[in-house]
Amino acid sequence: MDGTLNKAEICTVETAIVLASSGVFDPGDHDDSPAVGALTRVGGMTLFQRTVFTLQRAGISQILILAGREEQPLRSLIDGDARLDVVIRWLPVREFPPLDPQTWETLANEIKGSCLILSCHMVFAPSLIQSLREEGKEGRAVVAVGRPGESGWSGNPGMMTRADPHREGLVPRVVFWDWHSDRPAEIDESQGLVRAMDLVVLPSRLLGIAGSRGIPETSPVRLVLERAAAEGGVQTLSASSHVCQDVRGAEGLHTVDLFRLLQNVDGTLDGVVDRYVNRKISRPLSRLFMRLGCSPHVITLLSMVIGLMGAACFATGSYLEGIAGALLFQIAVIIDCCDGEVARLTFTESRLGAALDLIADNIVHVAVFAGIAWGTYQERLLSSGYLPLLLGGIAILSTVVSLWCVNTVKSLRADALRWRRMRQRTRFDFILRHVANRDFSIVVLVFACLGVLPWFLWLVAAGTSAFAAMMAWNLYRVSSIHQS
Repeated sequence: MDGTLNKAEICTVETAIVLASSGVFDPGDHDDSPAVGALTRVGGMTLFQRTVFTLQRAGISQILILAGREEQPLRSLIDGDARLDVVIRWLPVREFPPLDPQTWETLANEIKGSCLILSCHMVFAPSLIQSLREEGKEGRAVVAVGRPGESGWSGNPGMMTRADPHREGLVPRVVFWDWHSDRPAEIDESQGLVRAMDLVVLPSRLLGIAGSRGIPETSPVRLVLERAAAEGGVQTLSASSHVCQDVRGAEGLHTVDLFRLLQNVDGTLDGVVDRYVNRKISRPLSRLFMRLGCSPHVITLLSMVIGLMGAACFATGSYLEGIAGALLFQIAVIIDCCDGEVARLTFTESRLGAALDLIADNIVHVAVFAGIAWGTYQERLLSSGYLPLLLGGIAILSTVVSLWCVNTVKSLRADALRWRRMRQRTRFDFILRHVANRDFSIVVLVFACLGVLPWFLWLVAAGTSAFAAMMAWNLYRVSSIHQS
């Protein structure tokens, strides 16, 4: 068996084989924690659902599922789910036992290029799957590995491998051991010890000979990797820069941190206050919302209601109720972070949810500006009679214009070809990331506590006008370029 491949030959990794009833390296159902399996719920979803949706998000187009007794419950979890557009094929383990070499020979005939093999005992980020797919394009066997103390080390270990510590990127000749090896002296951290996780990419040409020298009760995948490693044909990919955690074992379910997955999701408009204050508070709340089964839409509406309550407090014009209004507005902003977190962690993002979130945010903004303006006017806190209403009107009008501009930008992004041709796209990204956030909520709170909330009207009128003007000008430039 030759583990190398001509550089001109490229293997795509479009198919994933999911072992729903066992591990990749221990397919004989030797799990130390039988209570943890594909139907175990983590963050409001089963590990099986989380695996399937993560694979889809990472670009996998076909998933072959080897399932045992839990096949029917697993089917019921995803059948008819409109969020899935990946091809699903079910292979009962009674007909395709993972320990049978013929199973892998049959699968090899159905796969073009390379395939990803994994179990349902992990929580992992799409970025890790994307990296494995990229490495697998070279037609070599690829194994995701972790080191002691890194994510994925805890839980039920499958295999060990010693990497060459002098090679960058963990690209060694490797030797695999069982976890319960009778040669413990071979396992030495100082020699570059790493753990092989249940995430493997194998080209179909290797998968087809998985059982040519089968050993009873031994994973054919393990045997292939051992043989490939002996010939220098295994690439190891460090999972340290990704999220990957095996949840088997006594501590696995208690130590999993789903919120690390959010670090792998681009496109957030978080400001400084969001990153260092609001997110610290929103994540425990998001855990509570997921435990209660609240949908992102419900969380969005809850945030809007609390924000409107804050606006009503501002409208009274009193000092204490102004502080109460600012606190309610800040709580609304924190809860507003939760809807996106819950949506991304439960794979329930949708255009409707994004539109509802944007509209609800701006309704609250308009109400808050109107409340502060009306409260200031009622209490005559500014010497000029109608000036508070004028400033509030400017802020409200600018907010509406800004909302229209943001929606237009999003529609342009949907037209990928047209958007790539726009030189102004970087300006839009900069404006949205650094200006279009809700950091001003903390400014409202500070002004309310200092008793100078009316002066916030000057600040918000100037700020919203400047933002609306920047967005409108850039949209005008884009329109002019497109017409020319």
